[in-house]
Amino acid sequence: MQRRTPMRSQCRSQVTDRVLRAHKAGSVVAVLVLLSGCATFDPRAGFSDVSADVEMRGGMQVAWNLGTELDAQVAQKVRELLAAKLTADAAVQVALLNNRDLQATYAELGVAQADLVQAGLLKNPIFDFSATFPLSGGAPDLELTTAMDFLGIFYMPLRKRVAAARFEDAKLQVTGAVLDFAATVRAAFYRHQANDQMLELLQTIGQALTASLEVAQRLHDAGNITDLDLARERALLEDAKVQLRAAETAVRQSREQLNTVMGLWGEQTAWHTDRRLPDTPQQPLPVDGLETRVLRQSVDLASVRQRMIVAGEQVGVYRATALVPEADLGVKAERSDGEWEVGPTLEFPIPLFDQGQGRVGRAMAELRRTQQAYYALGVEIRTTARALRERLQGDRDRALYYRDIVLPLRERIVNETQLQYNAMQIGPLDLLRAREQQIQTAVAYVETLLDYWVTHTHLGQLLSGRLPRPNGLAMGRMEWPTPATDNGGH
Repeated sequence: MQRRTPMRSQCRSQVTDRVLRAHKAGSVVAVLVLLSGCATFDPRAGFSDVSADVEMRGGMQVAWNLGTELDAQVAQKVRELLAAKLTADAAVQVALLNNRDLQATYAELGVAQADLVQAGLLKNPIFDFSATFPLSGGAPDLELTTAMDFLGIFYMPLRKRVAAARFEDAKLQVTGAVLDFAATVRAAFYRHQANDQMLELLQTIGQALTASLEVAQRLHDAGNITDLDLARERALLEDAKVQLRAAETAVRQSREQLNTVMGLWGEQTAWHTDRRLPDTPQQPLPVDGLETRVLRQSVDLASVRQRMIVAGEQVGVYRATALVPEADLGVKAERSDGEWEVGPTLEFPIPLFDQGQGRVGRAMAELRRTQQAYYALGVEIRTTARALRERLQGDRDRALYYRDIVLPLRERIVNETQLQYNAMQIGPLDLLRAREQQIQTAVAYVETLLDYWVTHTHLGQLLSGRLPRPNGLAMGRMEWPTPATDNGGH
């Protein structure tokens, strides 16, 4: 029994050593896994931040269609909005919930989040195997090597900071895209209402000209007006019919544009809305301290500021990895002449030629460029805020002047002219001229009112944090069809 005790102790010691070695190896693997962050990919990462930011800035809700139960609730919400009379706010909300192009934009969050996950992963170990066979025969020589980039462990926090900064910028970019899209839908809605209002105006004009032609025909039959006067009266009516047809086409086109941005098809396109632009509000947008407010709210500035952070982090990464960007540490096992030899391996580039000057210089140049772009953007935002404030006030004043003074005056002139014409105190050309001027004034009022609401949309977009761009929203007025006039009697 005493002879067996040392053997048992020795066996127990060998087993213990093996267990400890295995435990140490497992611990190393566990540490490496922990260093990699046990990262997992979540395609919805960051969307909650975007959703909350959009709701805070514009009071609008967004939803990401990913095949969940929430999708059915969103579809029901869209149906409820379409069932009621559509307003500008409702149209924007339908588009934000239903437009597929916008849904595709949300995938940018998944791309940025995937890059963040990738930055937190170590490179996989590389296993290399080779065998050589002697020509004279005999056992082959074998060589086994496994190695991994151990410097990646130390560089990982730097890479993760860069990816995290880019992920934050991606959230700002998606938020800005949503705000841009909402402004585009709102402007399209106002243009459709203006087209509807113009169509209603031309229909009224056509009815009035038809009645006028009937009166002129009776006067002509009685010999009170000449053939030329009757022809001019009829020409004015026929021109109005042509413009009416053009207005009908414009309404259909703007309606289809709204269907496109709202993502509607089939029975969903049967929505209805007011056929007139709303009057200018009693309380205009508050513009006190406008420049300070728009700078504080600016998503564009926040995005450029975030890109400065990315550029700064990138400079840190390139400086830290300038001389030795990577180094592989591993184990090599080689069998030669039937004997195995095992030892460590280390591979790293010798920085004789490339010492990272180009990478560091590029990163520094990008940082300086981003800094200058930040200050330039601030100036542009201030200038745009002042210009939109002045333009909105000017559009409002013109719209109110047309509504309260010019239009009533033109209507009174037409009524008085009609009375004098019926009393045969003036000729038909005077009546035609008065009607033409009334038509032109009505068209100008609709144009001015549309200008006001488009500018109102631009300023609202700026206040929500997004700088209006000429390629995103048309800044100019629409070209409205106007009845052609006959200058023969002028």
